Amino acid sequence: MVYQPMSRRAIGRFAGIAVASTVVGLLLRPVNIGAAVWAFLLAVGMYGMVGYGVLDRLVDRWNRSRAVK
Repeated sequence: MVYQPMSRRAIGRFAGIAVASTVVGLLLRPVNIGAAVWAFLLAVGMYGMVGYGVLDRLVDRWNRSRAVK
């Protein structure tokens, strides 16, 4: 099995879901606090996936640059 870092498209989708769920959580906060908490938890998870994906790509780029030299 060949290792491949997370794709840019996947990172972009996770970021979009995170931003959208943050906005939904902010809009739901005055109306339904329970749903707002779930939206914020989803947003935190997606921001974590974005961070992991970016870090994954940076480490892969760094390893490739060291292997060439």
